[in-house]
Amino acid sequence: MALQDISSYLNYPLQENLDVGGSGDNMALSIEKFNGTVHETIQKDSILSGVFQWRPLVGTDTMSNAAMGNPILQAVVAGVEPEGKTIETGKMIVQVKTPIIARVTEGMLAAVQDHLDIKSRTPANFGKKIAKHIDEVLFVQGNKCIQYEHDTLADGTDTTITGYGTGGILVRGTQVDLDSASDETDEDKLDAGVMSLHQALAENDLDPTTDGYLYMAPEQYFTLLKNDKLISVDYSAGNGNYANATIYKASGIPIKMTNRLNQTQNDGSSGGITTNEDSVYELYGSAYSTTAAEAKIVAAYLTGQSLMVAQAIPLTSKVYWDDRVLTWFIDSYLCFGAAPDRTDLVGGIYKA
Repeated sequence: MALQDISSYLNYPLQENLDVGGSGDNMALSIEKFNGTVHETIQKDSILSGVFQWRPLVGTDTMSNAAMGNPILQAVVAGVEPEGKTIETGKMIVQVKTPIIARVTEGMLAAVQDHLDIKSRTPANFGKKIAKHIDEVLFVQGNKCIQYEHDTLADGTDTTITGYGTGGILVRGTQVDLDSASDETDEDKLDAGVMSLHQALAENDLDPTTDGYLYMAPEQYFTLLKNDKLISVDYSAGNGNYANATIYKASGIPIKMTNRLNQTQNDGSSGGITTNEDSVYELYGSAYSTTAAEAKIVAAYLTGQSLMVAQAIPLTSKVYWDDRVLTWFIDSYLCFGAAPDRTDLVGGIYKA
């Protein structure tokens, strides 16, 4: 028996806890390593995955969150009981219906084991692709949060009657539209746009210097690098480095560069691109479309409370053999969704 046990260790070294009977998954530990590398890559490559709270969704495809108005202050009059006031409420919802998957197929076991190897490119490629997809989904909804229509739904339904949407309870997202064509590539006019955004957010009692980030498209990020006042030590000590193509703030707002803002119309309408099979719109439908107005975005200010994010299936990796097609499958999949939540905590800069 002792010799048989040792041979089991040698034959199935990747079984979890060295399952001697051979009844367990022979590649359990390899899959665990693979899944860990995918997770790690997503955390490194995704800009937004750690910004918002991902809430588990169990037993339903819909999560909701109340939109609350503010209480009303009253003067206290001696001998007079203060009048009870109601707080207006609305409801923001997110639906999770579409799992997404990254899949590799192989006919040979040796090739599968090579793909699962922690040193191979497959887990890193899975992680990078999923990380970019997560960011694109969240930026689509962040854009919608900035331009959210408070009084009516997309189909024209009055939200003050149905109870969905904010019904005007929350402040609209702060939208700054640049004045003229090509202002988004003018370093001074773009800087002035950021300053206007900061002022508008501050007037809504929000401090954009500490609460969130301004996520800026590469063209605009490098445009700001040409602004002497933002880089010069005389005006902005320690704010960046021209030689290293680094800038940290504009008008006091922390900046992060990203190429994942949705700057192409994709909504199924005439002129809206629908040919990219793995685009957010094609995968998730009209709730994740990008309209012509939304595609003009060049920078989005988001905080950790701007969006609701719900997860029905956490990131999961599997490897298995299918007798029907005589093929090995390596899968990484998840199911999540997002929707606008706090429209008063967002802002954006848009082309003219």
